[in-house]
Amino acid sequence: MRVTAPGDVKGGRYVSNLVKLEVHTATSTVAASGGGASTQFQLLGAITHPATFDLAALQTLPAVTRTVGGSIYTGVSLWNLINASGIQTNASVKNDLLGFYVVATGTDGYRVVISLGELSPDFGNQPDIVAFAVNGASLGTNGFARLVIPNDGKAGRYVSNLVGLEVVSAPR
Repeated sequence: MRVTAPGDVKGGRYVSNLVKLEVHTATSTVAASGGGASTQFQLLGAITHPATFDLAALQTLPAVTRTVGGSIYTGVSLWNLINASGIQTNASVKNDLLGFYVVATGTDGYRVVISLGELSPDFGNQPDIVAFAVNGASLGTNGFARLVIPNDGKAGRYVSNLVGLEVVSAPR
């Protein structure tokens, strides 16, 4: 059996001769606050430079735009944000990055998982962003920051009112 990741830039997420497939619960230390509008989020976990971002801090970073479902989102590249924080990979392990994921958490406790292999330009190259504006205006009830996954057909992995992005190394 072979598992593939169509569109993978280098085929690094292909697994040949699959003998075991495990499903685990993703963990996160970021606590929800019971809902409501967010005003900042933490970037933490397996990174060298943890940080807290508010709207002003996000707006100082290089902006990108993505048109998704008729809306134009402005924000920062999720990959660039995480990568610039120094992902703590082990250079002696081939494609170590593929064992990392990020858990995004909203104020209401809604959580989604994104593999760093999905985001990396060397593998999946997904154009995910942390948006701070939609159609030239604030996000309103979606908080100051919203995770937007442009290739997510049903928007099920969008996280409004973002309070945390935690980078995790999967157990080996």
